[in-house]
Amino acid sequence: MTKRFTATTNSVFHFFVTLGPIGYLPYAPGTYGSVLACIFLYFFSSVFTHPLFVLIFIVVSLIALNSLTLEVNDPGYIIIDEVAGMFIAMTGQGITFLSLLAGFALFRFFDIVKPYPIRRVEALPKGYGILADDIVAGVFANLLLILGRRMM
Repeated sequence: MTKRFTATTNSVFHFFVTLGPIGYLPYAPGTYGSVLACIFLYFFSSVFTHPLFVLIFIVVSLIALNSLTLEVNDPGYIIIDEVAGMFIAMTGQGITFLSLLAGFALFRFFDIVKPYPIRRVEALPKGYGILADDIVAGVFANLLLILGRRMM
């Protein structure tokens, strides 16, 4: 297997941003990362949906991403951005199986389709763009979940 990254600081960061071997699973590793985030959220929602935790998680993710010298702008094997996006999508939401399913579907939709301004923020340099598009996708998903809950 060829090396896809070089860690300028520590390979622990690489393990963090790929969630170990999960980022290297075939066929849509970002979806696997989102599913893993849903599992974390389901079992530990009081921790993972707390706004302070989400902010700290984003900062740590950005530090980790910027510590890696990447060959491409948004390599598929980096999936910590999907986890951060799902955490944002579900922040402040009541965590149930149905809300996670709706949040997952909305987040993945926005992350894959990338409507304006998501595609634009993805173009930011280094790790900023890798994380920013998922942050915005998570915000969009969160807002639609709020809107949907208020309409019911």
